[in-house]
Amino acid sequence: MEGSLNQILDLIRKGGIVMYPLIILSIISWVFIVERIMNLRVSQFLPSNLNEVKLLLQKTDIDSAYKVLSLNRDIFSKALALVLEEYLKGNRSKADLSSLMESELSAIVPAVERNLMLLSAIASIAPLLGLFGTITGLIKVFSAYASVQTEEAMRLLAAGIGEALTAAATGLIVAIPALFAYWIFRNLGNDIVDRVEKEAREILNMLD
Repeated sequence: MEGSLNQILDLIRKGGIVMYPLIILSIISWVFIVERIMNLRVSQFLPSNLNEVKLLLQKTDIDSAYKVLSLNRDIFSKALALVLEEYLKGNRSKADLSSLMESELSAIVPAVERNLMLLSAIASIAPLLGLFGTITGLIKVFSAYASVQTEEAMRLLAAGIGEALTAAATGLIVAIPALFAYWIFRNLGNDIVDRVEKEAREILNMLD
C-alpha cells in the first residue's frame, strides 16, 4: 500500500505542477459522474404509479387521479396534478392544458442536463492542461541542450521528456471518461425527455 502511494506521488512529481489541477478536475468529474448515475433515471422523472393514474383517467375518474398524483414528488406528477386541477375547475381547453403542461415540464430539461456542461468543460480543459504540461516538459528538454555539463544535460533531458509524456497522458486519462460520460448521459437525458413528452401527450389525449 505504501509502495503504491509512493509510486503515485512520484508520478505526480514527474508530471510537474500541471498534475495538481488535473487531479482536481478528475475528482470533480467523477463526483459528477456518480451523481448522474444515481439521479439520471426514468424513475426520477416519471411516477411508479403512472399506470394506475392512466387507468383512472380512462375511467374518467379525474378526481381520484388527481389525489394519487398529489402524493408524488416528481416533476411530472406535479405538472400533471396542476393540469388535472385546472381541468376539474372547468377549463377543458386543450390548448390551455397543453400550454400549462409544457410550461410545468420545462423544469425537466435542466434537471436531466445538470452537471453535463461541467463534464463537457472538463473534457475540453484536461487535454489543454496536458498540452501545457507537455510544453513545459519540452522546455526542460531544450534547456538540457544548453547545459554545459553532459551529466546535467542528460538529467534535464530525462526529466523534461518524463514531464511531457506524463502530463499528456494524464490529461487524456482525465478527459476521456468525462467525455464518454457526457455523451452517455446526454443521450440518456434526451431519451428521458422524449419519454416524458410522450406520456404527457398520451395523458392529455385522455382528457378529451
